Amino acid sequence: MLDNAFIPSALANRPAFLIAPQSYAGMVYGPQVAASLRHVVASVDDQDTHLDNIHGAPRWSSRDFLTKAVQYPNAVAIDFSCSPRGRAFADNLCSATGIEKLSVALPQAPLIENFEQRPIFLFQPRSGIGNMHGPSIARHAGNVIAAIDDAPNDSTSIHGIPRWSTQQFIERVHQHPHALVIDFSYNPGQWGMTRQICQQAGVERIDAALAIAHCGLAAVYEPARAYRQRTLLRLDEFLCFADRLEDDLSVFTLYSNLLFRLTYDPSYLLAAWATPASEYFSPFADNCTFRLGQHEHFCDGGAFQGPIVRKFLDASRYQYESITAFEPDSINYQKLQNVTSTYTPHFRAINKAISNEHGILRFQETGTVSSHASPNGSISVPTTRLDDELEKLTLLKLDIEGFEAKALEGASRLIQSQRPRMAICVYHYAQDLLDVVAQLDKLVDGYHFRLRQHSCAYYYDLVLYASPVVGTEPPPWAQ
Repeated sequence: MLDNAFIPSALANRPAFLIAPQSYAGMVYGPQVAASLRHVVASVDDQDTHLDNIHGAPRWSSRDFLTKAVQYPNAVAIDFSCSPRGRAFADNLCSATGIEKLSVALPQAPLIENFEQRPIFLFQPRSGIGNMHGPSIARHAGNVIAAIDDAPNDSTSIHGIPRWSTQQFIERVHQHPHALVIDFSYNPGQWGMTRQICQQAGVERIDAALAIAHCGLAAVYEPARAYRQRTLLRLDEFLCFADRLEDDLSVFTLYSNLLFRLTYDPSYLLAAWATPASEYFSPFADNCTFRLGQHEHFCDGGAFQGPIVRKFLDASRYQYESITAFEPDSINYQKLQNVTSTYTPHFRAINKAISNEHGILRFQETGTVSSHASPNGSISVPTTRLDDELEKLTLLKLDIEGFEAKALEGASRLIQSQRPRMAICVYHYAQDLLDVVAQLDKLVDGYHFRLRQHSCAYYYDLVLYASPVVGTEPPPWAQ
């Protein structure tokens, strides 16, 4: 185990690789360790796919490391992994390449005391978060008694765990002293009901976000603890951005989102929850995001299977100039093409990923909303620039899994010359909001910003609304 503040001179002179540089320990100690080394060859990281450089070193995937590390026979790998799984992964990489490995990270203090020894119950195990993280948390806990679910279902288990009804839980939970409930609720009704049941049963309840962080799982694409640490590293910048927000709800939303990131308590998100029906824009009169004009040139970046295109058609009453939708997943793209009919002219679907350059991107194709760029992706997809695909643009929606800032860079001409309104997702990585705003500041001035949290229970659906005019109305050229 290395002293976190001291790198021996003999080690400092050797070629070095930083393993897991964006783990919790990597974010804390990585810049200091990298600065003390004379030749950092690369930072090896499979989780963060939208950065080309980490701690001043080129980012390599584990595949890159296995292929190229043999060129550095005297190299040393500095491992920042905190979890047993992460350390085992680093051990396997270094064993396969014959690279010496030294560990920087000290074991992390547990967020939940005695979690692995306590009887565990999963509530709302089939919510979006439950389906995503429930199986992994159950494997980590090792003593999961039951998954509590009252929905009509013939199955006797969920995620391989015995299924109990709420009534069975109330009747039997006393047989398991010191039990702990993990709450995967994803709407206020579920959250309130689970909280009430646990209070009546006298059982401690924790929100799934805290368990996800404890188990070293990803918030979205980076570990929840690293997400928190990356927020802390630029907290002053986040707080300064509050002065640029247009309305009080945006400021409250920013503070609430930051508090959730730092505490893992989703009640802060619930307090700032903006209706999902108004995400990006809405057909309703009481909209708090964007109203549509009758001359919109709309671009949907990350169109999936077309739900936002359909929503745009509804909200615009089919009064628009053009729609262009980008979707790199070929399974989703096939369904996207079927969204329109002869009654929806001037629609174009493009099977490419949006970025700041023309190139090829490794991509994990799933046919779901979880498709994303990955160094170990199953397919290769072409990337393109919006400047090279569009002539007109009045409204841009971006939900492209952390590539939003790069897409804006690739739309420099359009943004500068046509000043479109933009609804941009800023939650995939902890610093997305700051990176997106920094890119916009390079391109235009005089824009107005609002922030809305359209998910009430998790990191998802934090959206930045940027407009050349105040408020929700379209600019004159789109009306």
